[in-house]
Amino acid sequence: MRLCGMCQTKVPDNVRFCVACTAARAPKPSDGSKEHSVTDRIRYAFLYSSARWTSIAQRVLRKQPFCKRCGLNISELVDHIVPVSVVIVQAQESGRWPLHKWAGFYLESNLQALCRACHFVKTAEDKAHVGAWADAIAIEEAAPKRVFSF
Repeated sequence: MRLCGMCQTKVPDNVRFCVACTAARAPKPSDGSKEHSVTDRIRYAFLYSSARWTSIAQRVLRKQPFCKRCGLNISELVDHIVPVSVVIVQAQESGRWPLHKWAGFYLESNLQALCRACHFVKTAEDKAHVGAWADAIAIEEAAPKRVFSF
């Protein structure tokens, strides 16, 4: 016999933790959004480095020269309001863009320009988010469309 590595109760020699401590140490189920910031940036690096993203990001920064959150600082970064991993799945499930797997990444209605400080705070809030995310596809459909008159 030996002692559990956490609570010091007796356990067999071939076991490190008791049953209760093993259950407490088990990984919690995740929806993938808690690992938002760095992993999304790495997972979708090929999208962030594309010419299309560069063009859209410059357009958003021109439209929103000041931080959308604080309104005081000059915006430096373009942020996805609903995290990338979530909005891509929403776009795929909507069936609106059947030929473009990554269409949700480029939705301008889901983008906002932020200063670095506000982006840091927003990313922390995204990691702590609990519950369902807003439906970015419904927001995109409700956004005003460009009307051309000739």
